[in-house]
Amino acid sequence: MKRNNDRDRSRPIARRGAAIVEFALVASVIFMAFLGACEFCRLSMMRHSLDNAVYEAARRSIVSGATASEITAKAKSIMATLGISKVNVTVEPSVITDSTEFVTVTVSVPLNSSTDPSAPTLTRSLKMRRERSL
Repeated sequence: MKRNNDRDRSRPIARRGAAIVEFALVASVIFMAFLGACEFCRLSMMRHSLDNAVYEAARRSIVSGATASEITAKAKSIMATLGISKVNVTVEPSVITDSTEFVTVTVSVPLNSSTDPSAPTLTRSLKMRRERSL
């Protein structure tokens, strides 16, 4: 009858540690795929929040008495729910009067936290007709 020690001796010495090396190679690819999926989900969440922020800010802009500062504050407060503070909001026209027919709200967010102006940004814009009394 063979004992466990005899079985281990029959195994070639060159194969020892092969499982650890294989795991190291495969695990790094799996971890990179997992982190990439997490980043994709974060980007998707940012994009959808940006869509929501521009929509809610544009809705605020169409009511009578709306100001550009209120519209900007609305968009920034929605993006702040994700912890994003570097938000650029543009309202056109900058002064909204009773005769203003359309208001365009543009919200952009840099994808990284650097101050590099050439860094990629996510931008959404929405143009809505204002409510006016007849």
